[in-house]
Amino acid sequence: MLIPISLRSKLFFIFLAMFSIVLVCSISMVWNSRQVSSRLSDVMQKDLALYEITREMELALANQKGYLTYYFVDGDELWLESLASYQRQFQESLDHALSFDVDAQQAGSLHKIKSEYEEYLLAKDTAIEEYRSTGASRFISGTHERQRDLFFNLLAACRSFSTHQWGLIADARERAVQSARQLVVTAIWQLLAFIALCGLFILVLYRQLLAPIRNLAVETAGGTADKPLNDVASLSNSFKGIMKDIDETHSELERSRRNLIQAERMAVVGELAAGVAHTIRNPLTSMKMRVFSLARSLNMKREQNEDLQVISGEIERIDKIVSNFIEFARPPKLRFEEHSLEELTRSVCELMKFRLKKYQVDIEYDFTPGLSKVMIDGDRLREALLNLLTNSCEAMLSGGTIRITETREHDPQLGELAVLSIHDDGPGIPDSIIGKVTDPFFTTKDKGSGLGLSSVARIVQEHGGELVIAPVQAGCEIVIKLPV
Repeated sequence: MLIPISLRSKLFFIFLAMFSIVLVCSISMVWNSRQVSSRLSDVMQKDLALYEITREMELALANQKGYLTYYFVDGDELWLESLASYQRQFQESLDHALSFDVDAQQAGSLHKIKSEYEEYLLAKDTAIEEYRSTGASRFISGTHERQRDLFFNLLAACRSFSTHQWGLIADARERAVQSARQLVVTAIWQLLAFIALCGLFILVLYRQLLAPIRNLAVETAGGTADKPLNDVASLSNSFKGIMKDIDETHSELERSRRNLIQAERMAVVGELAAGVAHTIRNPLTSMKMRVFSLARSLNMKREQNEDLQVISGEIERIDKIVSNFIEFARPPKLRFEEHSLEELTRSVCELMKFRLKKYQVDIEYDFTPGLSKVMIDGDRLREALLNLLTNSCEAMLSGGTIRITETREHDPQLGELAVLSIHDDGPGIPDSIIGKVTDPFFTTKDKGSGLGLSSVARIVQEHGGELVIAPVQAGCEIVIKLPV
């Protein structure tokens, strides 16, 4: 049964084998290089030196034979002085050769040369003495022949030693050549193994990494008909697209979650509004009628009339809050008709002219001429504009200006949009609560119900539009976007 191995383990083992081959090859090359260098060094330091010393000994010995012959020919003592210098040279070379760390065979050959040389010197000196005593004309050559035989024996020994040294040098060279050949063969086999492992590595890498990446890149690029040239770049672009889709999906889920929360709150508000309508509205109607009746039937002082007006005003405010609850919980069915946003806005401002005058607020219009009409529910949008203008007036405690602008823009999904912008000179909405101001029951006013902006957002959503709180440096700007 085969044990499954992960891709990481396969690549690791292949890399380890490749590294081991390279390491072994490097160590082998270094070791063989050191061996060859060591052998060549030994040859240079000992065998080659001994060979050169032996050659020097042969030359010195030959010169001795020549000068001795010259002396026997003419009896000139100057030849003996030259002979003595070559004797010293031969002796120094022999002593130098004996100072090397040589094997037993080499040592025996050198000692044999030394003993034969001493015997040769003795015979040579005897021959010289006989020559001096008898004279050249009566010289007997027997002793001379004996030293000549010793000379040739000695010369043969020196040549035998030099020949042996040259054999050692040739043997060292042959071993170096053999080591180099073995190194080449080993390197070739290791190279072949390295190439095979590289092929295996490429095969595993292609089948288990590159090919899946390629297939994934082709699939994410739209099929085989549109093959990407750069797999990694294609996957990167696809991944970015996926992340963008995830972000959009996350945003959609967040919006859905907020809508669900708002729907739950609306359900609670509906139940609360129904209870409030049945429990409070009828007593409020009775209280309004009683206050009106008292104001007409009684002859009251001015202070008493003011008190009744305050009571009546508070009852009206409570009735308005109850109506807002009922309307928010049970919005009426929309009736879409063509309306001009400019005319609708001007009519709302006309209705509010006394309140605007009370708050010392001016209205500035910036409507683009010739804009098309919009399919909306006029009554519901008037209610939304009334809430927005009322909030702006209440926000500008010391008066100011409200600028109303209408433009058009295009949305890829909704098509042409009518954009109505309302900008005031108030303190604006803090960044910390911008996301909460359209939530039901959220308010920063002491006597607010928290349903004003929530109702506006609800009305705009019913029209398929969007309510945006635009970031501005001063004041507050509310933008309503409605499909034309």
